[in-house]
Amino acid sequence: MLLDVTKPKASRIALTESDTPDAFKQLLRDYWTWHYNDSLHDAVKLLLSTDLGWEQVVQLTAPPVGEVISPLGHALAHAEKQVRDAALQVLDATVCVPAGTALIGEECEPLEIDEFEIGVYPVTNAQYLRFLQDTGHEPPKDWTDSSPLNYEIYALKGDHPIVWISCEDAEAYANYVEGRLPTFAEWQYAARGTDDRMFPWGYEIDKPRCNTTELGAEGTTPVGAFKDGISPFGCYDMIGNVWEWTSTPYDDEETFRVACGGAWYYNHDYSTCTSFDFFSTNYAEFVIGFRIAR
Repeated sequence: MLLDVTKPKASRIALTESDTPDAFKQLLRDYWTWHYNDSLHDAVKLLLSTDLGWEQVVQLTAPPVGEVISPLGHALAHAEKQVRDAALQVLDATVCVPAGTALIGEECEPLEIDEFEIGVYPVTNAQYLRFLQDTGHEPPKDWTDSSPLNYEIYALKGDHPIVWISCEDAEAYANYVEGRLPTFAEWQYAARGTDDRMFPWGYEIDKPRCNTTELGAEGTTPVGAFKDGISPFGCYDMIGNVWEWTSTPYDDEETFRVACGGAWYYNHDYSTCTSFDFFSTNYAEFVIGFRIAR
């Protein structure tokens, strides 16, 4: 990490202590790369007033990319519960996707979609840890060799997507937050909007806008790291990073479910708005995660 001398700490603190709307807007422009709406104002202001490495520049295009922890990630491991809770509030954000006509698949078949909500980000380690602590649900496979309910262990990468999650695990989490998994059609609509774009940001690959093999991360990256890769409805990480479960069955017996978006070990040929695979509902591996819908 490098010190960004264009963003002195004193300037940030002065802006957080100001009550003027323009000061807060300046803070958002200078530091905030995640989703923002007015309901997050107090949480975001608390986070921006806390020393979380805001003046350090993370080189997301230089190795070891997969080891990057964002200021939000540092907040999730903070000693003060109110700081951790503020970060979780940011991660729990959803956006409303209005009813409309989606173009589904490479063939762009039109399909009418009702209004729904969807998570701005895939569910993270920190969010899933909260679920484990509250419910006693069995932890993911890669957590079982350590102390899975020790906050400090997985909060170190609390802003990375949770993996080793089966569809059954994902549905249990969705029920816990009074949500559900998105359908295949809803997921594609949230990713590409109303046109036939292949990537959430458009049709061309002009710079790193998501975590695929071209980035060289060799692992997950913090959610919200790619502001230039958001979908038309404001969702981050819709392609790359991790496969995301949907509620749509692949077979008549409904023993397999569709997952969308590719993952960090796929290139852009296989990580698009129309990319999908299918897995058994009890299957889990190191690149499968999910996001919630309502």
